[in-house]
Amino acid sequence: MGRTVTPVAAPAAAWRVLGASVRGTSHARNELPCQDAHAWRRLPGGAVALAVADGAGSAAHAEAGARAAAKAAVDSLVSSAPAVVDGNWTAALDHAMGAALVAVQDEAKARAVEMRELNTTLIAAVVTADSVTAAQVGDGAVIVSAAGGEMRAITAPTSGEFANETVFLTTPGAVDAAQRSAWRGSARHLAIFTDGLQGLALKHPERTPHEPFFAPLFAFAAEARDPRDAEDQLSAFLAGPRVTARSDDDLTLVLVTRDHG
Repeated sequence: MGRTVTPVAAPAAAWRVLGASVRGTSHARNELPCQDAHAWRRLPGGAVALAVADGAGSAAHAEAGARAAAKAAVDSLVSSAPAVVDGNWTAALDHAMGAALVAVQDEAKARAVEMRELNTTLIAAVVTADSVTAAQVGDGAVIVSAAGGEMRAITAPTSGEFANETVFLTTPGAVDAAQRSAWRGSARHLAIFTDGLQGLALKHPERTPHEPFFAPLFAFAAEARDPRDAEDQLSAFLAGPRVTARSDDDLTLVLVTRDHG
């Protein structure tokens, strides 16, 4: 008679999360709001749900679309968490992308405008003690730094039919065609960012992480003790000359680091 083996869940991890969305210098010059948004919430068992969204510069209500998409995605992941089995978050993320699209549609109806006026990209992800799962429509990326220090992009920017054109959540078929990634391992750090940082954060054309950009940021997140002060510092970094000399777009960066106390 065989011995019954009871699956043992990976021990819960504590995660420190820092996020900032700042207005780009081009939007400041034109007196436009920041059209990026981010959201995150802790899940039962120590996991964290995250989302970042980048409203289209050509859309009149882009900031509302980005906010609605990011919030709805994270809320959906919170609702789906009790039904997730064996750490498989893929279906929950599919549902979250659909929920985000519905939220943008509802926001457009409430404002009596066409949905394209709320065009936005969206990246949603869940980080657990032994995995990172992500779904993405449009540009930006998710970067994982493993326990051994290796960094990898588990998602990459996706573009539209033409150069410098991206795909939006509201593009027909975009949710079904969303980029999906499930990485198994012990992440030490995670970064999610919108396209304003792509020129600094990724090496091109291979679109791999630019480690000199991330290493000091991950060290900063690991050493941070006051989340509010740390997020203020992160915002100041994104709005500072080292970054704005390379990008005039809105900028969002969410850092997640394993908290060792």
